[in-house]
Amino acid sequence: MKELIRQLVSGDMALTAGTKTTGHIPVPGTPIEMPFTLICGIKDGKDILVTGGVHGGEYPCIETAIQLAKELDPNAVAGTVLIIHPVNTAAFLARMQYYGPYDGKNLNRVFPGKATGTVSERIAYVINQLQKEAAFFIDLHGGDIHESLVPFVIYSNVGSKEVSEQSRQASALLGFPYVVGSVSENGSIGGAASCGTPGFLAELGQCGRWNQSEVEQYKVAVKNVLRSLATIPGQVQTYQVEYLEKMLVATARHEGCWYPEVKLEDKVAKGQKLGEIRDFFGTKLSDYHAESDGIVLYLVTSLAITTNDPLCAIGVQSAK
Repeated sequence: MKELIRQLVSGDMALTAGTKTTGHIPVPGTPIEMPFTLICGIKDGKDILVTGGVHGGEYPCIETAIQLAKELDPNAVAGTVLIIHPVNTAAFLARMQYYGPYDGKNLNRVFPGKATGTVSERIAYVINQLQKEAAFFIDLHGGDIHESLVPFVIYSNVGSKEVSEQSRQASALLGFPYVVGSVSENGSIGGAASCGTPGFLAELGQCGRWNQSEVEQYKVAVKNVLRSLATIPGQVQTYQVEYLEKMLVATARHEGCWYPEVKLEDKVAKGQKLGEIRDFFGTKLSDYHAESDGIVLYLVTSLAITTNDPLCAIGVQSAK
């Protein structure tokens, strides 16, 4: 991974054992430069890629990545840890939820990206090249500007069973209540799994806000995973978590006003009403119902909704 960073940055960096290097990774053909910290451990070990801020409005994960980058000591690290904080700088500065300002695309829906694509596709392409070099991938997310959620982790079932199982086991070490399988190929973890790199996407935080307590929780969680990978020293804490087979997301069929009728962690039955969309005169346009029995993992909190926006996600328990 160090050589790829040297090529991407085109700088004269030593990148020797026991050093910490900061800088910006330019995304070719775009105005985007991603701030990074590269921690080159004093001992041999795995190459770990950590990203925060794939979505610009998810603040706890971005601050977590920034603080982790400052706190990790190369003299206590085995291997290499590359932290990008944040990935989607343009969306962050524009205070945008989900999408990027240059092409209106959701970066976490365009992996593995395109070298000659739109801005979001080019960002995804650079991240995917780094994923290919990494032994493990950690993608930090959180409740976007209009989104409330219970902490949970998503791992990919794309690719080999060995990679999937390694990702699943590591996901549980964050200590978040729910761990969910995914078969999506166009998200960050699908992009990593498709090239044989295990990892997960973590979610922690509420409604585009952040506080130091959440950041501390996130840092403790990530460091526990790094201990399991023998990247930093210390005892690994294990947790009891609930494994969920998949996540089903209800999406808006109309634009207008969203009125949810469930709360986070509600257990819902198949067919139960999740909420409705009304027009600007208060007339109902459409109802939304649970596709399966499950647990409410995230819920959009904004009154404003546009067509194809996610509304609510249900985590589905595995069939016994």
